[in-house]
Amino acid sequence: MASFDRTRVGDFHQKKSESTTVVRINAEVFKDFNIAGDYVVAHLPPRAVVTNAYIHTLEASDSGAVTLGTTEGGTEILSVGNTTSTGESGTATGQVSTGTGVSLYMGIAAPVTEGDFLVVVEYLEYTKNTGEYTNIS
Repeated sequence: MASFDRTRVGDFHQKKSESTTVVRINAEVFKDFNIAGDYVVAHLPPRAVVTNAYIHTLEASDSGAVTLGTTEGGTEILSVGNTTSTGESGTATGQVSTGTGVSLYMGIAAPVTEGDFLVVVEYLEYTKNTGEYTNIS
């Protein structure tokens, strides 16, 4: 059976670049997170795949457990990030397709009144190309 090289067809071999959404939760926005619950904190673009997510705590917070999802109460992006100690936390639940675009919901276990943390979501927009090709020899 013959083999045909189609690596240069369309955009098959064009490089993609990963994008990152970062939402900072600190004293400037505490009043907007004054009760435990779910909040829409960002919108992820259409035709993308979420590849990683985590919480990076700069200054310990009292909000405790944090989840990320594409629906209210969802954990399909991140389950149980912890803001009570500094550093990176959370378990990326899996790769999620954004379809036609989705809202990013952050669930918090308690009102935020102190601390400073980053909600980080990394994703690949699979129809967005850099225009460069990978060098193959």
